[in-house]
Amino acid sequence: MNWRTVNFDWNRARAFLVTAEEGSLSAAAKALGVSQPTLGRQVAALEEELSTALFERGGRGLELTRNGLELLAYVRAMGEAASSLSLAATGQA
Repeated sequence: MNWRTVNFDWNRARAFLVTAEEGSLSAAAKALGVSQPTLGRQVAALEEELSTALFERGGRGLELTRNGLELLAYVRAMGEAASSLSLAATGQA
Protein backbone atom coordinates (compact mmCIF):
# COMPACT_ATOMS: atom_id res chain seq x y z
CA MET A 1 0.00 0.00 0.00
CA ASN A 2 1.24 3.45 -0.85
CA TRP A 3 0.52 5.42 2.30
CA ARG A 4 1.00 8.72 0.51
CA THR A 5 -2.20 8.12 -1.44
CA VAL A 6 -4.27 7.28 1.64
CA ASN A 7 -6.11 10.35 2.87
CA PHE A 8 -8.67 8.96 5.26
CA ASP A 9 -10.42 11.06 7.87
CA TRP A 10 -11.81 8.91 10.68
CA ASN A 11 -13.92 11.80 11.98
CA ARG A 12 -15.81 11.91 8.68
CA ALA A 13 -16.28 8.14 8.72
CA ARG A 14 -17.50 8.26 12.32
CA ALA A 15 -19.90 11.07 11.40
CA PHE A 16 -21.26 8.87 8.62
CA LEU A 17 -21.49 5.82 10.91
CA VAL A 18 -23.37 7.57 13.70
CA THR A 19 -25.67 9.34 11.22
CA ALA A 20 -26.50 6.00 9.60
CA GLU A 21 -27.15 4.39 12.97
CA GLU A 22 -29.22 7.28 14.35
CA GLY A 23 -31.15 7.91 11.13
CA SER A 24 -30.92 11.69 11.23
CA LEU A 25 -28.32 14.42 11.37
CA SER A 26 -29.88 16.00 14.45
CA ALA A 27 -29.84 12.76 16.47
CA ALA A 28 -26.31 11.95 15.31
CA ALA A 29 -25.06 15.44 16.15
CA LYS A 30 -26.52 15.12 19.64
CA ALA A 31 -24.92 11.67 20.10
CA LEU A 32 -21.52 12.99 19.01
CA GLY A 33 -21.77 16.28 20.90
CA VAL A 34 -21.33 18.45 17.82
CA SER A 35 -23.60 20.90 16.03
CA GLN A 36 -25.83 19.67 13.24
CA PRO A 37 -24.17 21.97 10.65
CA THR A 38 -20.73 20.63 11.62
CA LEU A 39 -21.90 17.05 11.28
CA GLY A 40 -23.60 17.82 7.97
CA ARG A 41 -20.36 19.28 6.63
CA GLN A 42 -18.42 16.18 7.70
CA VAL A 43 -20.86 13.84 5.97
CA ALA A 44 -20.95 16.04 2.85
CA ALA A 45 -17.14 16.15 2.76
CA LEU A 46 -16.98 12.35 2.90
CA GLU A 47 -19.52 12.10 0.08
CA GLU A 48 -17.49 14.57 -1.97
CA GLU A 49 -14.24 12.75 -1.23
CA LEU A 50 -15.78 9.44 -2.34
CA SER A 51 -17.68 11.05 -5.25
CA THR A 52 -20.92 9.36 -4.27
CA ALA A 53 -24.07 10.05 -2.32
CA LEU A 54 -24.24 7.99 0.87
CA PHE A 55 -27.72 9.08 1.91
CA GLU A 56 -31.02 9.79 0.18
CA ARG A 57 -32.33 12.95 1.75
CA GLY A 58 -36.10 13.08 1.90
CA GLY A 59 -38.98 14.31 3.96
CA ARG A 60 -38.77 11.25 6.20
CA GLY A 61 -35.16 11.66 7.24
CA LEU A 62 -32.12 9.98 5.76
CA GLU A 63 -31.92 6.62 4.06
CA LEU A 64 -28.71 4.95 3.02
CA THR A 65 -28.01 4.56 -0.68
CA ARG A 66 -26.64 1.29 -2.04
CA ASN A 67 -23.12 2.74 -1.78
CA GLY A 68 -23.88 3.96 1.73
CA LEU A 69 -24.96 0.48 2.80
CA GLU A 70 -21.78 -1.01 1.39
CA LEU A 71 -19.58 1.58 3.10
CA LEU A 72 -21.44 1.12 6.39
CA ALA A 73 -20.23 -2.46 6.73
CA TYR A 74 -16.61 -1.38 6.31
CA VAL A 75 -16.89 1.59 8.66
CA ARG A 76 -18.54 -0.56 11.34
CA ALA A 77 -15.67 -3.04 11.06
CA MET A 78 -13.19 -0.16 11.36
CA GLY A 79 -14.95 1.10 14.47
CA GLU A 80 -14.84 -2.33 16.05
CA ALA A 81 -11.15 -2.66 15.18
CA ALA A 82 -10.44 0.78 16.65
CA SER A 83 -12.20 -0.19 19.88
CA SER A 84 -10.22 -3.44 20.08
CA LEU A 85 -6.98 -1.55 19.44
CA SER A 86 -7.79 0.92 22.18
CA LEU A 87 -8.53 -1.86 24.66
CA ALA A 88 -5.36 -3.74 23.74
CA ALA A 89 -3.25 -0.60 24.03
CA THR A 90 -4.52 0.02 27.54
CA GLY A 91 -4.16 -3.61 28.61
CA GLN A 92 -7.90 -4.17 28.86
CA ALA A 93 -8.25 -6.65 25.98
